[in-house]
Amino acid sequence: MVRGARSKAIKAIANYWAEDAMWGVPESPEFSSIQRLMNEFQSHASHEEQWLTSYQAIAEEASDPLIRFLLGMIITDEQRHHELTSKMITKLKDELAWTRAEGLARRVYAKGETRKQLLSSIEQFLEAERKGIQEYEAMKKASQGLYRDVFALLYTTMIHDSHKHIGILEFLRQKLIESGPSRGKRNHPSK
Repeated sequence: MVRGARSKAIKAIANYWAEDAMWGVPESPEFSSIQRLMNEFQSHASHEEQWLTSYQAIAEEASDPLIRFLLGMIITDEQRHHELTSKMITKLKDELAWTRAEGLARRVYAKGETRKQLLSSIEQFLEAERKGIQEYEAMKKASQGLYRDVFALLYTTMIHDSHKHIGILEFLRQKLIESGPSRGKRNHPSK
């Protein structure tokens, strides 16, 4: 069903373009870049969906529980990636249609005490993630050779996830800092 709706949307956009070209309606550079990006995302999502189906088929056919387990981890990641890509495509479609959702903001907004609490929590999370990486590294080293090196592989994936979490937290911290009170801008009386 989703695929059919997506195809209809793509056809509708293509028809609008054809009509615009026929009438000589110029395409804005912003529209072109958003459309190109959306096309790339849609192409990637299509390929990702094909790979996901292949992963699932192989995992279902595998008799070895380790193979099923490890492919299951990949399938879970691929499903999450597909969901994220779909959400980004929807956002780009909203941009093209000039229909930004009311509640969606381009900045992270938090004020006063809430902002301070969030920043404090993020700092704690960052510290925990960095400490976690050190602990995972030690456990990875200690587990070398155990269970056909699967434990070392799993710790490697956890380290990778922690690095990803750090990137997300640092992004949030920066956005919260940017949304804070501007330095140098005080409430001065007009001259």
